[in-house]
Amino acid sequence: MEKVKDLIDINKQKGFPRVYRFNQFVRWFTLIFGLAAMFYAFWMIFEKIGFESKTFHKIVPFIILFLVLNSVMRNLFSLNSILFTEKEITFRFLARKSVIIPWNSIKKMVLSKSKRKHINIHYLKEEKEKIFEMILAFPNMLEIINSIAELCPEIEYDQFLKNVIISKENKVEPSKY
Repeated sequence: MEKVKDLIDINKQKGFPRVYRFNQFVRWFTLIFGLAAMFYAFWMIFEKIGFESKTFHKIVPFIILFLVLNSVMRNLFSLNSILFTEKEITFRFLARKSVIIPWNSIKKMVLSKSKRKHINIHYLKEEKEKIFEMILAFPNMLEIINSIAELCPEIEYDQFLKNVIISKENKVEPSKY
């Protein structure tokens, strides 16, 4: 029950600006290892493979290259950090433009029904409704969702998020045993 109290007043306790991010060591290690494997695969293709090489040795560098490129692209273009400020929330990426959403433009937050689970944040930008997809695998997701709910009390939620969000109205006091 202590977690409930902590989540309610999280914005007051932590202050602004506040940043949530993936483990940077893991992210950069994966990128560096991937780039090294990519250079190794290219080296194998151009230096070690010839007409007399077996088919297996010709195919393996391309398989390595495909898997490495997938991993590098995923790390470069996936959500890297979330920045909370008093005026807006910023979703940052390593190789993609950041998405900045002012608090007063957020209208709705719903869980997607697709195979890949994420939360859709509906907001207005230049009088057009836009949707930002935030993956559920991001660290401290419950805290992030509750912070958004606390800073935007007027937004709409789906049934799942209504059950997940801990507000002052549905706060449960710890029992004394």
